[in-house]
Amino acid sequence: MNLFGELENLLSRAYAPYSGFRVASLVVDGEGHRYGGVNVESAAYPTTMCAERAAIFRAVAEGCAPGDIREVHILAHDGEKLVEAAPCGACRQVIAEQSRNAAKVFVYGPDGRATAYTIARLLPHAFTL
Repeated sequence: MNLFGELENLLSRAYAPYSGFRVASLVVDGEGHRYGGVNVESAAYPTTMCAERAAIFRAVAEGCAPGDIREVHILAHDGEKLVEAAPCGACRQVIAEQSRNAAKVFVYGPDGRATAYTIARLLPHAFTL
């Protein structure tokens, strides 16, 4: 399923006044429900939140249990143009844990096409229960 249009709309809500690097993410559970998130930067930089974790935390807050998350979709804008951006290490760990190491991660390019990865490929030997 291609969620490029939804991600583009969500991307406008990202808050990235320091880096200019805006990211939107949609998480899809086993029933097809979608949960959105955007990156939110802070002047106290370590308190910044990535879009992928924001979307996953929203999914958990709305009732998703470990293993429910099946897909993570990501679109990024570097301040000048849309770019492909894979999840950071912290996000990879959360994706692996919340999907029971089974999620597919879709990284969208500027042409609207997505490259699919398994989280197991992006984070081999993940810490999971």
